[in-house]
Amino acid sequence: MTRKTITTTALRWLIFLGAAALLVLAPFERTFRDSARYSYLTDIMPSDWIATNIWLDSSACTLERGVWLALCEGGRLVPISERAIADDPGHALLLELWSIAVSRRATLVDVARLNTLVDTIGLLALAGLVFALRAYVTSLLLLWLGPILYLSWMGTSPHWSYIGLVSLSALLPLALAAKCLKLLGRKAAWTWMAFGIAATALASLMRESIGLMGLLVTLGAIALLAMRRRRMLPLAMTALLAIVAVTTPKWVVLARDAAFPAIQPAERVATHGMSHTLYLGLGVVENKWGIRYDDDYGAATAAAIDPAIVFCSPEYFRLMGRLYLARWLEDPIEVVRIYGAKAWLLLTSYTMTGPPFGVWLLLGLVHLLLASWTRAWWRLGFPQGLPIEAIAVGFMLLFLAQAMAALPSQTYAMPANAFIVLMLGVIVEFVVRLLLRVRPAW
Repeated sequence: MTRKTITTTALRWLIFLGAAALLVLAPFERTFRDSARYSYLTDIMPSDWIATNIWLDSSACTLERGVWLALCEGGRLVPISERAIADDPGHALLLELWSIAVSRRATLVDVARLNTLVDTIGLLALAGLVFALRAYVTSLLLLWLGPILYLSWMGTSPHWSYIGLVSLSALLPLALAAKCLKLLGRKAAWTWMAFGIAATALASLMRESIGLMGLLVTLGAIALLAMRRRRMLPLAMTALLAIVAVTTPKWVVLARDAAFPAIQPAERVATHGMSHTLYLGLGVVENKWGIRYDDDYGAATAAAIDPAIVFCSPEYFRLMGRLYLARWLEDPIEVVRIYGAKAWLLLTSYTMTGPPFGVWLLLGLVHLLLASWTRAWWRLGFPQGLPIEAIAVGFMLLFLAQAMAALPSQTYAMPANAFIVLMLGVIVEFVVRLLLRVRPAW
């Protein structure tokens, strides 16, 4: 690498850091400071999200007994999954580590600030990788519009961190595609991929479904790259590491049980569990079976079949899986109708970026297919736009699938706005490059 190249690269990253400081730092500082609004609730009122209060209690137990993901109850060590039912362990674990660092019990302010930090890191990491791919307009547009989506609010439930987590989940497939397409140098590509694997593990710890999204997009990228006859060994290694990263919650819980034999055996699963959501998801709209999207309905259904089943235990999730498959076998047309109705609810929902979700998804699909079919990516010297837009559209499709399988609500679909902006940035940069190629006739 020549001195001129090093200087140019350094100058470009100075521009990125300057834009990040100008566009992201102030919103982050304001939201981080405003988290103190929860301080008056710390001692007089619990969070309205039940699991949040249990996270705080677990941080106190960490300080008292040195154990993680557990509660101290009358001299007993109780797994946190027995009280924070069907909750992912990431928030609790990070708050416990914070409590150790500051030698005090975590508070609601710490929860809100943790969510803010995760969202900020997700925004900067995704914009940084896009910038490293030399999609400068896309990156700067994400930095410009991102704070509105990532940092305009904060809260003490886990949902407020989801947009940051899903952004982190996009790093591994994007870095992998960039490496195989030679859009990044070898060292930079491996660095971003390592960061992406760690980010996938974090996302899985904090939200199981988002970690699975990252895994599915990564596997999809691997499949497409394999079809282009890329080297199989790195692809297979990446797939294996991604799968291991997604199972991080399991390994963390197993490590706790091995380190603290005195802990009470857990009856419940320490993550959300998919079959419960799939079965109850059939009850979001009116259906012939009278299923309701309600945890109490799931518990009552299981109790009616086997009163000995513990809610959210492995046996409970296996039962929900059997019931879900039974509904498919009984009336697949009804299941398809339910999924179609839920898909339409999301497709027609207006997003924070303007038009309904379905309009953005159609725009992305049409542009991606046309630009790829005409090989415009290469004609315009913008090959990096292909993997960026493909991964953005891939995540948008997974949010549609999530709405169909679970709940088509704004709360769960909101993180998709990050990929709408990413896709929009690619289209804007595509148009800019196209206009720069056009020469006036005169």
